[in-house]
Amino acid sequence: MTKSQASALPDPGSARAPDPAEKYDVAILGGTLAGGLLGAVLSKQGVRVLLVPAAHDRTEASGETTVPYTAEVFLLLAKRFGIPEIAAFGLFPDLPEDIRRDSGIKKSLGFLYHRRGEEQRPDEAVQFNVPGEHAEWHLERRSVDMYTVRLAHRYGAAVLPHGVHATDAWTDPDGARVETSDGHVWRARYIVDVSGPDSPLVARNGGDDAEPRLALRSRVIATHMTGVARFEEIRDASDYPRTTAWSQGTVHHIFDGGWIQLVRFDNHRDGDNPATGVTLSLDPGRWEHLPEDPEKAFQAVVEQYPDLARQFASAQAVRPWTSAPLWQRTAARTQGERWFALERTAARNDMFLSRDVTMAAEMVHALATALIPAVRRDDFSPAPFARIAAFQDELAAFNDRWLAGARIASQDFRLWNAYSRVWLLWQILADLSLKRARLDVEASHGGRDWRPVERFELGGIWFHVPEGLRGIIDRSLRTIERVGAGELAAAPAADGIFAELRREKFVPPLYAFGDPEAKVYHFTIPKRLKMLWWVKTSAPADFRRLLTRDNVTSVTSATSR
Repeated sequence: MTKSQASALPDPGSARAPDPAEKYDVAILGGTLAGGLLGAVLSKQGVRVLLVPAAHDRTEASGETTVPYTAEVFLLLAKRFGIPEIAAFGLFPDLPEDIRRDSGIKKSLGFLYHRRGEEQRPDEAVQFNVPGEHAEWHLERRSVDMYTVRLAHRYGAAVLPHGVHATDAWTDPDGARVETSDGHVWRARYIVDVSGPDSPLVARNGGDDAEPRLALRSRVIATHMTGVARFEEIRDASDYPRTTAWSQGTVHHIFDGGWIQLVRFDNHRDGDNPATGVTLSLDPGRWEHLPEDPEKAFQAVVEQYPDLARQFASAQAVRPWTSAPLWQRTAARTQGERWFALERTAARNDMFLSRDVTMAAEMVHALATALIPAVRRDDFSPAPFARIAAFQDELAAFNDRWLAGARIASQDFRLWNAYSRVWLLWQILADLSLKRARLDVEASHGGRDWRPVERFELGGIWFHVPEGLRGIIDRSLRTIERVGAGELAAAPAADGIFAELRREKFVPPLYAFGDPEAKVYHFTIPKRLKMLWWVKTSAPADFRRLLTRDNVTSVTSATSR
């Protein structure tokens, strides 16, 4: 498939105009990434979809970056449901030109640890370089969300016009109803709500939990800014040997009790968006005396770290600041008779480490597996949807555990250094394992039996992975949680995690994940060859099974210099 073919949308003749007299199969509330992708998937499978914008579409802070595992989830959606445009979400060069102009490239994932009143210490920096065969990117979410809605429309979904949004929604014995701001009441057989925290369905079904069912607590402040200096412009590149330009990837400034995530959209020659996505996440307990005004609070934080003060000295917000004293929320109920609360309507957590985008794609895949058969059988019995709701809860809990662990690890660079290695190991093996499961389906079942990628009862990792991965994740996060509880100091906790990474036979030794000094991970040809030798001679059987002609390049490209 050529780039132009991958970017092309279906013939607009397949699009439907909204018809108030029609009873749709599924009404989707919310024109977000998840809503648009779900609308495209369902429409391609013959489901009659009505996509209803929400009042606050594209106003909330959103995750704006991918990792290789995200790309594999997008590819699964594309392959399983026959939508090649979704595959392009994992390959930046294949995206439509207007999306590429607005968005940025991601060649690395960088962590720079900061101490109050001090310049950043180069020996407290970690950088994971994205393998060349991957094409990760920074999503300019307003453009991308609108594109997914157009994609759904082109595949056949009826989309209400700009300016019309949902004002209420409910179900009754005859199906579901959606009231919109133009006075119409639309009918459907089922409702999926991706409208966010102001969901009318959630409000009608118990509202939010008084205390979110999440461990992390964050004050989140976010905007887009121009004039953000590149980090390599304020610190001599020779201070950071072997790293690539920080601005070519996602940068995380880590400090005790928080972090700032930076995603540039102007870091490639075809880009014409001068902005940088800026998201500040803080532990409310450690940063409780900041001003209520988000811009003043942001400035009060960066002024305490000399390099951050220099990086943002000329920065100006070009979008309204988004802020919440407590960002986390969970809905009391997430599914019921003929309705389902999806993604950010069900729960909202930190957008750190690409999880916002990744979980949107994961949940679109999961819900589609229940919703398409229900429409075809005209049977909306709650059991299949309860299974998906339970999976959504488990996925959110798994993500929350990682995020809460990151907040604890931020108190000490040694612990953050260890945490980041376990996180990267999970990402690499999740990417390879999901690809292996998908290829197995395509090869042995002709794309008819997708159960290997529907093991939702497994929770956050919903497919087979090498033996030992789940255990090392659990033990490492429990060690970090002990630090948070005051039962263990950060230094011995970090030492224990690194020691286990060195002991585990399924962890490729050439990753050097067990070496605290191996802080720059980059592809080299000699490392690739040594990795292949390890795979042929020493790797456990279920690790070797991951490697196919398609997977070998990926697994050998994450090695350390």
